[in-house]
Amino acid sequence: MAGLAKVGTFCPNLVCPDYEQVRESGGNIIKFGHTGGGRQRFKCRTCKGTFTETRGTIFYRRRTTEKEILECLAMIAEGSRISSVSRIKGHKEDTISDWLRAAAEHTEKVEDVLMSEFQITRGQIDGLWSYVGNKGQKKRYPETDESGQIFRSTMIDMDSCLRAARGFGKNETESSVAVFEQLKNRGHSDAPPPTVSDGWGGIREAMVKVYGKVPDYTGKGRRPSRKQPQPGWKYLQVVKQRDEKGNFLGTELKAIYGDLEELVKFLGISTSYVERTHLTMRTFSSRLTRKSIAFSKEIGMHKACAAIEDMYYNLIRPHKTLRLKNENGGGRKWNERTPAMAAGLTDHIWTLKELFTTVVIGRHHSTG
Repeated sequence: MAGLAKVGTFCPNLVCPDYEQVRESGGNIIKFGHTGGGRQRFKCRTCKGTFTETRGTIFYRRRTTEKEILECLAMIAEGSRISSVSRIKGHKEDTISDWLRAAAEHTEKVEDVLMSEFQITRGQIDGLWSYVGNKGQKKRYPETDESGQIFRSTMIDMDSCLRAARGFGKNETESSVAVFEQLKNRGHSDAPPPTVSDGWGGIREAMVKVYGKVPDYTGKGRRPSRKQPQPGWKYLQVVKQRDEKGNFLGTELKAIYGDLEELVKFLGISTSYVERTHLTMRTFSSRLTRKSIAFSKEIGMHKACAAIEDMYYNLIRPHKTLRLKNENGGGRKWNERTPAMAAGLTDHIWTLKELFTTVVIGRHHSTG
């Protein structure tokens, strides 16, 4: 089973008998001097192999200092464009993009481990549209699978504000399918979490596609082939009513799966949590800002930035609504918390350096 560890607590050598076996201090891993660039070296007493402190991290075999790479990634996570970071820090855009891709790949691995068993108590899902590559049909460009208008759907846990899953697609149905597929590989393998959404998109269809089951054949008539929703699902739609000028008139509640009264009591009557997190996304990511000339140039970078932004939001940026009053005395009135802390995934606020120096182990066990 995959887990998280720090470089220097295990041997990364595939042929070592103690491969990826985490040991406390004084175990088989010892410090073994420094490289010419000043990086700490380690040695495994079991296989006699050596490795540096950057092995398995995004800083491995890079000439730029950790501090410089972290500053560039932090600027992007806080909303700066790659072109802006390039001008400020003096690095080529291609170089920063390469760091970003490596950081996103690393982040997704860490995210998969942290959320592998996380279960959403009450979820809200919504889709957010943006442009990739071009402005699509708005500017008379052809729509493709990787360019034009792209939807991103987000599932958020209402009780912790944790961004629990994300998905991309050409419409909200496709992106919602990706969200539920991600949840199915994590803590919701059998059924979707209790969910509330607005009236847009094909979320009901996405639920059935991912979690639905084809009924058993009874021996009479045509053999069933369509997936059907299963008992116990909870899904509420909050449909906003507007007049012909777009003015808000009120909401209509629809119980898609489950009893309306029970759904309202449990899930509430709004989608404010996920709408607020989408506002945060558009505020802190220039590629998502509406009514501007900014947009992602390629789908890969669009997804990479989303991965880093989500983990920055979940692990690093404290939320005022989640803070707890300090009962231990001292000068601090509040104890700050992140969504990951509120969800019980960690006990402290992470730093960007901690995120990118924490490595995933236990994924591979071959000795070839």
